[in-house]
Amino acid sequence: MSVLDVLARRRDLGTDGAGPHAERRHRVALVVEGGGSRATFSAGMAAAVEDRGLTPLLDDVYGVSAGSLNAAWLVAGKAREAMAPWTDRSVMRGTIDPRRVLRGGRVVDLEHLVEHVYVREVPMPFATILASPVAYHPMATDADTGASTDLAPLLDGPPALRRALQASSTLPVLAGPPVGLAGRRWVDGGLSEPVAVHTALARGATHLIVLRTHAAEHVPAEPPSVVDAVVRRWLRRHAPGVVGAWVHRVARARETETLLAELEAQGRLLHLRPPADAPAVSRTSTDLGLLGEALRIGHEAADRVLDALPSRSA
Repeated sequence: MSVLDVLARRRDLGTDGAGPHAERRHRVALVVEGGGSRATFSAGMAAAVEDRGLTPLLDDVYGVSAGSLNAAWLVAGKAREAMAPWTDRSVMRGTIDPRRVLRGGRVVDLEHLVEHVYVREVPMPFATILASPVAYHPMATDADTGASTDLAPLLDGPPALRRALQASSTLPVLAGPPVGLAGRRWVDGGLSEPVAVHTALARGATHLIVLRTHAAEHVPAEPPSVVDAVVRRWLRRHAPGVVGAWVHRVARARETETLLAELEAQGRLLHLRPPADAPAVSRTSTDLGLLGEALRIGHEAADRVLDALPSRSA
């Protein structure tokens, strides 16, 4: 069965209201790619998934880096509301500000985003996420081993969930030192597994919906030599176990693209991604007009794919 067929069957059979679906033969995971401000695309896609009432049909939701934020809002049933902060001038300026480097600060202030914005300005229902029958899996990279790690087993309460959101998104150099959680140190999940499909498959997923922040034509490439040197120096100092993951990340990303294509050809994977002519959005963009356009494009791109969902059975 294709991903859309499995979703349609689950929709028609319904759920038992407490977790496992009446359709038990498959395990459906939704995976959200990261990318800093490029996650506006996947935020729009997540809202489209929610608008169609598909979230309760999922078993698991995995998020990497900024994708972990969108994944959390989706599990909470608030993906539509979570689009607003991306185009809120106050939120974006407080979260991303390259000028802070001149004062010895962080370009990306995740503590402000999670502990202030998500607590006071646009409250995230942390308890709802933890209690959801749709399992939430924020992914991070172990700073001392370089291992891609699902932080779900460490989420023993709202404070741990807030730390996990920061850990999953802690970009090297830009977002400060590794984040501590459960006696270990964590950095951005995308450094070890940019699209958490390997973990999802290892955890039993049979079918996947993947929200991408790159168009199909995107080819993973090495960064400029200056950027590479700066990141390597930072990792050797703050997260030595991740140096190897950084060095081999492009080769690993290309291998992942091959796996995704194979799963898609088998009908086991559904790609939601921006079109080829979508505007470029940098990791640290705060252009509210551009981000708003990316939200719209992401939502429309998802709608085009989800329009193929089979009609409800009579």
